[in-house]
Amino acid sequence: MGSNSSMLQKDDIQTISSETGFTANQIKRLYSRFKNLDRNNTGYLDRSDFLLIPELHVNPLCDRIIEVLIEDYGHEGRLNFRQFAKAFSTFRRGKIERLDNNSKENKLRFLFGIYDRDKDAKINKTELMTILKMLVGSNIPEDQMNAIAERTIAELDVDGDEFITFDEFCKTLTRIDIEDKMSVKFLA
Repeated sequence: MGSNSSMLQKDDIQTISSETGFTANQIKRLYSRFKNLDRNNTGYLDRSDFLLIPELHVNPLCDRIIEVLIEDYGHEGRLNFRQFAKAFSTFRRGKIERLDNNSKENKLRFLFGIYDRDKDAKINKTELMTILKMLVGSNIPEDQMNAIAERTIAELDVDGDEFITFDEFCKTLTRIDIEDKMSVKFLA
């Protein structure tokens, strides 16, 4: 599957299936969607391609989600199809025992990564403020957002280090069905 390949090979489908748990038909559908997004037929997607997804474009966290997809799953600001399939396998419903791509923990890690962009395994006040600004824009004054960020960290920071660790982050989400909220049904 070269960078400009226009067709998936049987070996590619088998490899991607073993890495993601997607069926051959699901991979073919994902590939079709990938090719539709790859409007320049380059064999990869970049930021501008993701911005064409209407459901993503209207999300206030659009920029951060694209950043996570490209930086955490891709290479050099681009995402090839194999990387695309692996990233989206995180949101696949159902369990495949040999894989944990779509485990609750991986879904939480993806969500945590939206906040933790310096990748130091903790969310600091600056990172939290960035997300708040994305969510509310200029609808809330800076001092109120600052107070919300400080209060959030104070409530979630169990060990008192003024950061939210992954474990602390997970504890706050115990009442939310992450597996349901962060899963997409991919047609068979």
